[in-house]
Amino acid sequence: QPAFVARGSLKLHRQVGMFGAVLAGAMVAMGLAATFYAVRYHRVPSFFPPTIFLVMNAIGILVFGGLVAAGVALRRRSEWHKRVMLCATVSILGPGLGRLLPMDSFGKAAPLVMFGVIALFAFAGPVIDLIVRRRIHPAYLWGVGAILLSEILIGPLAFAPPTLALLKIIRPS
Repeated sequence: QPAFVARGSLKLHRQVGMFGAVLAGAMVAMGLAATFYAVRYHRVPSFFPPTIFLVMNAIGILVFGGLVAAGVALRRRSEWHKRVMLCATVSILGPGLGRLLPMDSFGKAAPLVMFGVIALFAFAGPVIDLIVRRRIHPAYLWGVGAILLSEILIGPLAFAPPTLALLKIIRPS
């Protein structure tokens, strides 16, 4: 998408973007379904307790969907649009990182390692803004803020009574 804009192919950027918005909606639905399936049928990676996996994936995909929706709504404000869409991309790095990094070797620290790596990516945009523009665009306050807040809430929400009750409903055995 950024390459289309850089080449001046705005029409193609918009067309692919419309497809991307529809795809993002499907990703949210499928991401939630896959998460519930994995928890129900004991397919959660060994380095995550089931409730952490459930909350982490559900929050992650919902934040992604929210950021994509915000990015689409802000498409006429390019300075906001591109930054919010970057944040949306960063917000779904978790599953890919979980496959690329040797998560089993981190033991119980795996969720913290995941948080740290995602935070590094999340702060890359604001740091580049600070270097290039000498200020951080407010879009990053919202986008990175949403990512960090969602990551921070995973632990407390994962062991909250409603989540534990939901786990019993999803996985009765």
